[in-house]
Amino acid sequence: MNVEKLDHILQVLTNLEDFYKENAKEDFQSDKYSTYINFLSSNYIKQNNLIRIYWPQYSSETPKYITDSTELDENMLILEDLNMAIVKHINFSLDLMHSNNFFQCIYIYKGAGVLNLLNKTFQLSSGDLFVMPPNIKHSIKIEEGSICIYVMIRRKYINSVFFDLFHHNSLLVSFFNKALLDENNNDTNYILFHTGNNSDVSETMLRLFSEYLWGDEFRNQIMECYLKLLFSFLFRHKQSDIETPTSLSNIELHFNEIMSYVRKDFRFATLASAAEYMHLSKQYICRITQQVSGTSFSKLLMDVKLKKAVQYLNESNLKLEEIADFTGFTDVSHFSRTFKSHLGLSPSKYRAQHKVEL
Repeated sequence: MNVEKLDHILQVLTNLEDFYKENAKEDFQSDKYSTYINFLSSNYIKQNNLIRIYWPQYSSETPKYITDSTELDENMLILEDLNMAIVKHINFSLDLMHSNNFFQCIYIYKGAGVLNLLNKTFQLSSGDLFVMPPNIKHSIKIEEGSICIYVMIRRKYINSVFFDLFHHNSLLVSFFNKALLDENNNDTNYILFHTGNNSDVSETMLRLFSEYLWGDEFRNQIMECYLKLLFSFLFRHKQSDIETPTSLSNIELHFNEIMSYVRKDFRFATLASAAEYMHLSKQYICRITQQVSGTSFSKLLMDVKLKKAVQYLNESNLKLEEIADFTGFTDVSHFSRTFKSHLGLSPSKYRAQHKVEL
């Protein structure tokens, strides 16, 4: 069974981890980083057949290697045809501060570790799962003998699919709203689940990892199902096992409902329809959106429409007239003018520069 095979693999150090264990014993300071970075060199790793992380068997012949960058892009780590990647933390590597432009789940499968943010430190133990938004400076150091698993998730997947599935969960909706609306996330937006020895969570995590490594052409869809199942199990826990920076106010709860409505019915949504849906006045809707997001209701609605339009341009062969209709614009001329005024390019030029080959 692949899950049992994976559990055994995770227990064994890769030859790169053995290499780190032998060569990274001193307490490196920032001025010695240039020496240490030789151990992270992609060329050195390739030449010596060192295994950095486990890649799926269907990946390209030469996987993209991480360099000494402190800002990691999702396309460095997530394969082109997938919405997420799952990797084991490299033990004995230098715990350098860095940030990611994707969502990340940090799961302690075994043992313990320390997660450092700029202004906060977390002592993580077995069963803890930390959900981190993009653009958070952090480092993690795992105790010897421990196993940490990362789940790295594309922003567009959260924004276009995953969000809708958990629109009823105020805690998750608030987390994603803050993460997607604020490009400069800080230490005050995270979710930490203390799951202990919960077998539903640990087994689902292993199945997710196993599918990533050994899945077939249906791998992406199955991984998405496992991720949804994982979060469903996580939110089954009693509230005392779920740690967040602050509790939600009534205004934030209302804002989350407004955003859920807009994301679901953006094609026909208006300020009047949102007010009717929420049983609130239009003035109060405007006040809530301005107070929580710092912008107007109309701008939030337009942002949702344009993000959906970008997704259609990148990932479909739909005509511009169809995209305009599907995103709630009056006609293709209105769509093109609005798109260019916000993104600086016409829809046609944007598609030519960004479209994924189908």
